[in-house]
Amino acid sequence: MTRISGRALGTWSLRIDAAYCFVLGLFVAFAAPQIATVVALPLPLLIGTGILVAVWSGTVLWLVQRVRIRLALQLVMGVNIVAALLIAVAAMTAASALIVIAIIAIALDVALFAVSQAIALRALRGTPGIAAA
Repeated sequence: MTRISGRALGTWSLRIDAAYCFVLGLFVAFAAPQIATVVALPLPLLIGTGILVAVWSGTVLWLVQRVRIRLALQLVMGVNIVAALLIAVAAMTAASALIVIAIIAIALDVALFAVSQAIALRALRGTPGIAAA
C-alpha cells in the first residue's frame, strides 16, 4: 500500500475545499431569499456571505499555485476553523430543528476540511526536504 505524501494530500484538500466553497457560495448567494425565510439573518448578509465564499474559492486556488504548501494549508485551515464556528453560531438562528441540523452538517463539512489540512501539515513535518517547499 502506498502512502500519500503530505504535499499531495494538502494540494487535494485545498483544491476540493475550493470547489466546495465555490458551489456552496453560489448556492447561498442565489438561494439567499429562500434561506432568509428559515434563518434569522438579513438577506444582504446571506448574499454577501455567499459571494465572499465563492470568491474565497479562487483565493484558495491561487494559494495552491503561488504560496508554499505549508503556508497555504495553515491559512486555509485557520479560515476553515473560524468559518465552521461562525456557521455553527448561525445555526442558532434557524427556525426549526431540521434546519439547525442541516446548518450544523455544513459546519462539520468545513471543520473536516480543516482536519484534512491539519493531517497534511502533520505529514509534511515528517517528510524530509519539504521545509523549503
